[in-house]
Amino acid sequence: MKIIASRQLAAKPGAVWSMLADEGPVVVTKDGVPRCIMLSTTPDTLLEDAQDAVFARARRAVSAIRAEAARSGISRMSFDEIDREIRSARLERKRK
Repeated sequence: MKIIASRQLAAKPGAVWSMLADEGPVVVTKDGVPRCIMLSTTPDTLLEDAQDAVFARARRAVSAIRAEAARSGISRMSFDEIDREIRSARLERKRK
């Protein structure tokens, strides 16, 4: 995967498009920090490519939630404890 500075994209977009076609995904950085990953697409695959990106982001979010639950101990709650939490939250919501 090629890494380029955002200035290179601004100065020579045609070269970046060629790089994208020849070498695959391109990481664009700003001040040395990765800001985006450019992927090639076509009019026929645009929707699927966009959905893949959304699903990948959702998978990362679920993984982070699971890791936090494991770290905090929430993942070890029993079904009875979960049911009590749900009842408590519903009662609190009704009071408001």
